Amino acid sequence: MTTTAGNAMAPGEAEARARDLDLERTSARGAYWTGSRLFVALSAMLFGSAVFTYFYLHSLDNDTLWRAPGQRPSDFISIPVLVMVLAGAVLFWFYTWSWQSGRSRTNSTDWRVACGIATALFLAAGIMQLVSMTSTGFAPGSSGYASVYVATMPLYAIYCLAAAYWLETLLARSLRVKWVLSPEGPNRDDRVQVAFAGSALGAKAFVVFVALVAIVVFILFSVLN
Repeated sequence: MTTTAGNAMAPGEAEARARDLDLERTSARGAYWTGSRLFVALSAMLFGSAVFTYFYLHSLDNDTLWRAPGQRPSDFISIPVLVMVLAGAVLFWFYTWSWQSGRSRTNSTDWRVACGIATALFLAAGIMQLVSMTSTGFAPGSSGYASVYVATMPLYAIYCLAAAYWLETLLARSLRVKWVLSPEGPNRDDRVQVAFAGSALGAKAFVVFVALVAIVVFILFSVLN
């Protein structure tokens, strides 16, 4: 390493190191950005197959076996789950956007509170949906509707729990490394902060996807006939 008086790096070496750090930050964020969106795309294909199956079986409706009378999820389950998922997604997305863009006065405490509430909402929604599967009131093979519902909704609940876990890891990291939400000086280039920012960026896309899935499944199973 080339140094100058006082053990300081030479200007050329300092510039090269700054470029390397900037490239490392860009690469880390790019990896999280690509990975999260690839996962969302694959998940969209998975839920898309469920949507296709729904409309395909509905269009066949052989011998009126698509949906037996009374087969409908309870509004006391479907509506609260939808509201919790949407509220959790909006909270996390908005406060993460505010923190990362620097366009508002969102501080570390605000972000942690919002992330904690969003985690609890996704967790409650996932657990409620899973528990409701034990008492749907209809057998999985009783109709086409029942088959698609029983195959899709547990998977949707797992995605809600996955969102809760992801947000919980972010919250735990922000509590363990206090400065990660407001890095200053050399901390701006720390790998912990870069990884945290990239993970939060990926989680922001994921919770939006889960919220969109929540709207779709609610329309399919609770609104459409």
